[in-house]
Amino acid sequence: MPRSAAQNDAIRTATRERLLAAAMRRFATDGYESASVRAIAADAGVATGLLYAHFDSKDTLLLALFARSMQQVRGTFDEAMQAAPDMSVAALIRAAVQAVRADLDFWRLSYAVRMQPLVVATLGAALDRWRDDILTALTDLLRFDGSARPDLDAIALFAQIDGLCQHFAMQSSTYPVDEAAERIIARWSPAAAVSP
Repeated sequence: MPRSAAQNDAIRTATRERLLAAAMRRFATDGYESASVRAIAADAGVATGLLYAHFDSKDTLLLALFARSMQQVRGTFDEAMQAAPDMSVAALIRAAVQAVRADLDFWRLSYAVRMQPLVVATLGAALDRWRDDILTALTDLLRFDGSARPDLDAIALFAQIDGLCQHFAMQSSTYPVDEAAERIIARWSPAAAVSP
């Protein structure tokens, strides 16, 4: 009996997810430059030709992985915007930690991959847009919270959240992420607002 359209879609989605997971592992272990499309396909248990049915190139795989991380980051901002104005930064920090905790393997590999020079060069403008989007969203959030210098505060807060999440992803079994997050939250609370 032939498969239904829904079954075919489910198979395509599952194959795409296996390819993305295999690509992330290969990029992290072999390095983006050395990871081959053939090895990625083999790790995912599919023929190389099937990989190309889902992704045009290794660069397209990288961009899809990058888009996934952006989707998760946007979700943390959605949570923060639902919080009361004086709690939005706290909500953002807690949501960021939860996003990493919920998909720890992905974020561990993502941080390892994103530091590679060829990855930075390949992502190029997409990485710049991502950084600008994050800084704009943080600036808006901090302006909403009453920051006197939301542009500078956004840069500082971005560094703290990204550093917190990276350290947690790389040292998840020993890193006191919840305690560190609460310390950062306390520093960004309205009572401890950064001076202009």
